[in-house]
Amino acid sequence: MKNLIKYLSIIVVITNLSVSAQENNPMEKAIEKGKSDLLEILSKSQNEFNFGVNSEQLRGARGAESVPFKQMDFQKLLEYNDGPIERLISPTEKFIIPLVNQNQLVTTISIEEKQGNFQVSELINQQYTKEMSMLPAEVRQSNYKNVSIIHVPNLRATLYNVAGKTYTAYNGRSLREAQDMSIFMQELKRDAVVFQEKYGEMLKNGRLID
Repeated sequence: MKNLIKYLSIIVVITNLSVSAQENNPMEKAIEKGKSDLLEILSKSQNEFNFGVNSEQLRGARGAESVPFKQMDFQKLLEYNDGPIERLISPTEKFIIPLVNQNQLVTTISIEEKQGNFQVSELINQQYTKEMSMLPAEVRQSNYKNVSIIHVPNLRATLYNVAGKTYTAYNGRSLREAQDMSIFMQELKRDAVVFQEKYGEMLKNGRLID
């Protein structure tokens, strides 16, 4: 347990990493530092913990396209009828960086920009690694260009928008098949209404965390 706390402490320290935006290619510098620190964690763990990341693959990996991460407004979803979903979506909160080695996604790191600084806010997200590896081959071969991630709070749905097409594993869907958004959004709204009816009061009191 003490060793686990030590490694978690290392990760907490890394999340405070910042790189001045006045430097050249500040995003790239943050990516390289995050990758370097992750390699150090894997090395120090000496296989004591399974982080699901291969050190040798990570060592040769490079950052692919930065993938914007956004949230869907749950209240607006409850009121949604039809039309484009852009009006339901928040501005970009952070960037998910796929680390790729020979077209294979090794892991992801998350980077936030705050007051002109880039911060590594998360190392290793197994959900993104698994799901982004299952997107259509052309998406992966393009190094995730024109991809954005939309998170739907409360429903724990993750949508991958790729140049106007949307992919999701929500309710057992295949990540290789683009969704008919007119049908999918109505299902998402129905699920949101059910959630609101069941947990709305608890949500007001701040007793649910997504």
